Amino acid sequence: MIIISKRFDILYKRGVILGITIKDIAKLAGVSTSTVSLVLSKKGYVSETTQTKVQKVIDEYNYRPLRAARQLASHLTGYIGFIISHVHLSRSEAFYTRILLGSELEARNYDASIILSTVGLDFSIPNEVPRFLKEKAVDGIIIAGSVREDLIQYIYQEGIPVVLIDFRINDLHLDNVFIDNRSGVRQAVEHLIQKNVERIGFVGGSFYHPSIQERFEGYQLAMEKGGLGDIARDKAFHFLENSETTAEIGEKGMAQVLTNVPDLEAVICVNDTTAMGCLQHLRKKKLHVPSDLAVIGFDDVNIAAVAHPPLTTIHVPKIEMGVTAIRLLIDRIAHPSQVHQTRLVPVELVIRESSLKNQNGQ
Repeated sequence: MIIISKRFDILYKRGVILGITIKDIAKLAGVSTSTVSLVLSKKGYVSETTQTKVQKVIDEYNYRPLRAARQLASHLTGYIGFIISHVHLSRSEAFYTRILLGSELEARNYDASIILSTVGLDFSIPNEVPRFLKEKAVDGIIIAGSVREDLIQYIYQEGIPVVLIDFRINDLHLDNVFIDNRSGVRQAVEHLIQKNVERIGFVGGSFYHPSIQERFEGYQLAMEKGGLGDIARDKAFHFLENSETTAEIGEKGMAQVLTNVPDLEAVICVNDTTAMGCLQHLRKKKLHVPSDLAVIGFDDVNIAAVAHPPLTTIHVPKIEMGVTAIRLLIDRIAHPSQVHQTRLVPVELVIRESSLKNQNGQ
């Protein structure tokens, strides 16, 4: 177990660790973060006037970078582990890699470094867990997306602070950063209903994943609210498969729902990767989007804006999710006994051509 010394906790309460970052110091002093770094390291040239101004802010807020705190709390390493399934990094979509980028950028503000490890489904615990876990070489762990639950149980039992992103285990009390999935799909359904679209289907895989379950629940609730409860409960309109979401799942699901419901007007997909598969199937069938059928995705990965046609989707602030996870983890390291927290990240509908835009673009 990682032990946090009393002195580290005092530093935290005085605002040294979480209360203010190097970015805050730079903003307060009206300089760049690189200038603050030069003042702190006493390397490179900074004018005497600027140095005095920056040092005044540093002294006023009692700022010390995380490295200085580590010298006082020798149990800290300054390293944060980031674990992700290799499946999430092997796909062309960049959902989790953008979260990783946000974590890396925010970790720098605490003078910490990220160590990345990917995991698969076939490994033994504890023999084949990431090396930094076996050696307890990190101060905390961020896990993005779904991984084996027994790996999370192992980390929890080892007493290593952990934050889950876009995943949860119901019987474990852990810090979480989660997407407002129900709200996102509700916005999509309401957008379609406003355009007098009623025969709306739903396509997705990975139904064991909490986010996917919530997106389907959001679809059913919004359809019920819009007076389309019969469709929401009709399995002919839905394709849900317990396998990793892929473009192939989108093609398969689109084919099945269209066979069941030939007069389908729109489909909402669990993510943009699945939506790409739906678009591919519709092209093969020589059906036009959006005139024959509207398609909406979820996540707003880069490919969504350049799809043919550009994809209406739910924008998820992926960088901000990584930033939020780092802040939660730093807080957990400093206060290991505090109540666990969940951060719900808001999302918004991004309307593009795939969802029945009229000639006026509305």
